[in-house]
Amino acid sequence: MKIKKDFILAFTISSIAVILDQISKLVTLKYKLLLPMKISSFEGFNLVYVENKGVSFGIFSELNIPFYLGVLSLIISAYIVFLISQSTSILEIYSLSMILGGALGNGYDRLLQGYVIDFIDIYYIDYHWPAFNIADSFITIGAFLFLYSMVKKKKN
Repeated sequence: MKIKKDFILAFTISSIAVILDQISKLVTLKYKLLLPMKISSFEGFNLVYVENKGVSFGIFSELNIPFYLGVLSLIISAYIVFLISQSTSILEIYSLSMILGGALGNGYDRLLQGYVIDFIDIYYIDYHWPAFNIADSFITIGAFLFLYSMVKKKKN
């Protein structure tokens, strides 16, 4: 019974990640002619429109291999599902589910469009962090939570 409950939890978290990611990308696409847009309430934050054909931060975009990156996302997603099925830690399930949702959101875009839409621009003075999206945020938060769960497990 616990396994079924864990899979429902993982499916829910992953689904929320994918839905939020896809909605945010659709909104960005709809308003891309208005971008870049400085959000005056938040210093250091812009909305932009970037078509990322590479992986994180545009790495490997010059290779023009988005379809293969999409396939790789699906393979990694299948492995994450396996890891979730083997996990006994609720924190691991949360973290892996977040990573899974992000990987599926970006993988879907790569397979369908050949690129991922990035739109969040964080900056300080003239230094801009590479643009990213909601899926990237889920992957990053999930990765930190997963690392934390590994450190916690090692201490015990």
